[in-house]
Amino acid sequence: MSKFTYYRNLILAIVCLFLGVSIGYVQLTQVNGGFPYKEDLAKREGFVDWVQEYEYGVRFAFVDDEYNFNYPSKSDGQGIVYDSLLNSKAQRVEVLFEPREGTKPIYTDKEFHDVFDIKVGDNVVRSYAETEKAWKSDNLLMPFILALFLIGGPYIWWKTKK
Repeated sequence: MSKFTYYRNLILAIVCLFLGVSIGYVQLTQVNGGFPYKEDLAKREGFVDWVQEYEYGVRFAFVDDEYNFNYPSKSDGQGIVYDSLLNSKAQRVEVLFEPREGTKPIYTDKEFHDVFDIKVGDNVVRSYAETEKAWKSDNLLMPFILALFLIGGPYIWWKTKK
């Protein structure tokens, strides 16, 4: 085995162990799987001003409101959310959102707050429970990824030292 291959494999093993420990730490310290509790969310209502569908969710805002909202694709139901918001003319829309933590894309000055419950008029488009279920099912792969890194790193190290 060449020196290059030897050191490349050792670096790969170290990176795997680092990622495994990092993912494990996040999984163990995250409250409620990274999903906010309902009592920590704020309620906002208004009439939809604009709607934008993009790869990672649906963005929208209310008329004369300083908040911009994002319904993340991780929560599933992107299509129905987009259609419901687009066709919500003259209907009041109510959302539960994370007021403290907003995300700000690099190409705009707008800050977006994640939405976890959407109601158009009297119709619930996506409930908090549906969103939570989709969010947590997306996280089910994390233990397998964690095991892959934590087992793969030492295995690569062992094979390189052999």
